[in-house]
Amino acid sequence: MTANIQYKTTDLDSIFETPKQGTAAANVNYQVAGVDIAGRYTALANVTTGNGNIAARIPPTGVLSSAGTDLSSIFAGAPAQYSLTTPLAPTHAGFTSPTTLTHTFTVTFASAAALTSYFSYGGRIIVGPNQSAGTAADTNLQAMFAQVGTFIIYDVGNYISGAGSGIVLNNAAIGGSNIGVTQTTILTGTEATTYTSNTYVVKIQANAAAGSATVLTINIVLSIVTHGTIVDTYTGTYTSTIQQRNYSGFVTPTQTAPTLLTTTAP
Repeated sequence: MTANIQYKTTDLDSIFETPKQGTAAANVNYQVAGVDIAGRYTALANVTTGNGNIAARIPPTGVLSSAGTDLSSIFAGAPAQYSLTTPLAPTHAGFTSPTTLTHTFTVTFASAAALTSYFSYGGRIIVGPNQSAGTAADTNLQAMFAQVGTFIIYDVGNYISGAGSGIVLNNAAIGGSNIGVTQTTILTGTEATTYTSNTYVVKIQANAAAGSATVLTINIVLSIVTHGTIVDTYTGTYTSTIQQRNYSGFVTPTQTAPTLLTTTAP
């Protein structure tokens, strides 16, 4: 059933994440059928990377509060409150070792305030590396990328959705809102099987100090070495799928998606 508590004619079940994940917030004195809604929605203080709802904050409702605290500061936003788009997916097909493949992305905002708002209200930049089927070398590269899964950059941190074998998050507390002008390595991956010298590295930097930045640059470098004396042939296609998630829900203001551009290098 719906909560039958509304924000400008929109039921709270469409605004906050339900069913609840993690430990409940303290009671907020809004009830549905005699039960406080704290047991209905995910507490913003208890979101996790494992549940995929980290930094799922929405703008203040301005009308719904508990003891002077807006409900947007208490409960996590529902996933449907966010728009997920895939604007970029550069590729490299059919290559041999040794080689270095570079994908560089710029994420540009209209202003420093726009960047801050984007990440404050659940904005994310998501990187998904993939290698299609082919030779044994392709299969080993696929295995490394499976350990990454997707790589998610949120406001004050980053994480991967994969199992992580051979993957190191070098600066897990660096995100879109707090990166500085120094290029910083935030992920290093090595193949965990036969081709153990191949590496996958992600670096990020901003064009100004935190709070003043308008452009983020994400640099992804896949380094392929030769194993033994004969070059390794990769017949599959290497792809870096880049997605962005912006708040576009019922509570104003919504957040405009940034502009994403890419350059690739063999």
